[in-house]
Amino acid sequence: MNPRRWTVIAGVAVMALVAAPALAAAPLGPAPAVLPATESAPDGIPRGIDAVLDPLLGDATLGESVGAVVIDVASGEIVYQREPATPRSLASNDKMLTALAVLDVLGPEAQIETTVVATAGAVTLVGAGDPTLATVSADGSSLTALADQVAAAAGGPVAVQYDTSLFAGPGLAPGWDGNYPALGVAAVVSPLTVDRSRLPDGDGRVEDPAYAAAQRFAELLGERGVAVTGIAQATASGDVIASTRSVPIATMIETMLTESDNDMAEILAHLAGARLTGVGTFESGAQATIETLQSLGLPTSATVIVDGSGLSYANVASPNLLASAVALCAGDAAPSWTWPVLVGLPVAGLTGTLAERFTTPDTEAAAGFVRAKTGTLIEVSTLAGTVVDRDGRLLSFAFMSDATTGIPESRAALDRAAAALAACGCLT
Repeated sequence: MNPRRWTVIAGVAVMALVAAPALAAAPLGPAPAVLPATESAPDGIPRGIDAVLDPLLGDATLGESVGAVVIDVASGEIVYQREPATPRSLASNDKMLTALAVLDVLGPEAQIETTVVATAGAVTLVGAGDPTLATVSADGSSLTALADQVAAAAGGPVAVQYDTSLFAGPGLAPGWDGNYPALGVAAVVSPLTVDRSRLPDGDGRVEDPAYAAAQRFAELLGERGVAVTGIAQATASGDVIASTRSVPIATMIETMLTESDNDMAEILAHLAGARLTGVGTFESGAQATIETLQSLGLPTSATVIVDGSGLSYANVASPNLLASAVALCAGDAAPSWTWPVLVGLPVAGLTGTLAERFTTPDTEAAAGFVRAKTGTLIEVSTLAGTVVDRDGRLLSFAFMSDATTGIPESRAALDRAAAALAACGCLT
């Protein structure tokens, strides 16, 4: 069996890659234009891999501020580094760190239960921090199911109330543009949201996610013959008369990473913070993330986290942290709860934010062999994940630039670097 294919199948990528028809056309055997390995330098890092990556990461479109680390997962050794400890903006690679915190604090099998409680003349929809609550859902939490249960229990007209006390503080993080909700970048963060806070006519977000969810709930009750006397915010009290459960946290993490879902990342980060401190805020979510990274023994020096999605430029970390986090999840000693991180990483040329990348002649041979989280802001481009090289070695890598000259061009440059790792036999 080809060693590259064997490594992927033996690892966590098995489900995503075995079923992908594109892999049947993936090239087997040695890739062309591979530079031979050379003698190691005094620091022990093979110069063969330097010769491959240095010119690619020196691409003018990446600018003058580029950091990178490549780790041989089996040995844990750093085999390439370029300003490895210098912190740079994470962009959406922040979501990988958020994922670790959420999985650590909540657990991959946990489900989020949204409830309705009743008092005299009122029912209260309680926000539990479920980013997947939908009007109708075939699998997971359903606002319609809640309305059905309440309608069956209601004895007359009711006021609809909604409780958002699980989260506190501002709904937009430091450094966010106030237009993000209207532009469809991210919604105001709330523990109560339905249908991903989307406006019915596009990707823009509703102005007040909790009120919009309560309003939709009132409409559903009205459709079931329950007269609604008003809608108001309140703190829940009373007996639970309806409930609905989400899909497992692991499923959310996979979706969040594959699609780079900003709203899901922020709500889950707040939820981890709420579990840790009692209330979900941007600050408590960041605290949960840092504490998880430290508990895993990862190099957090100079790391700053201010949100869960990476939308703020203030989120910074080193390529050493990113590559080490990926290597930890991919290695034999990975904590059992980390598995959704690698499963959720987009597959080059096949899924999520990498579905339309690695399609050019100089990168397409790496399609299916690179799994990586993307990150893009203006002047920022990041790519971190795993790659199987020509000799079947599993490598983790992190490429980070915060002075790029163009989004498409910088993405293409990082793709070429990852593809070069796939083609490289530099460590033999």
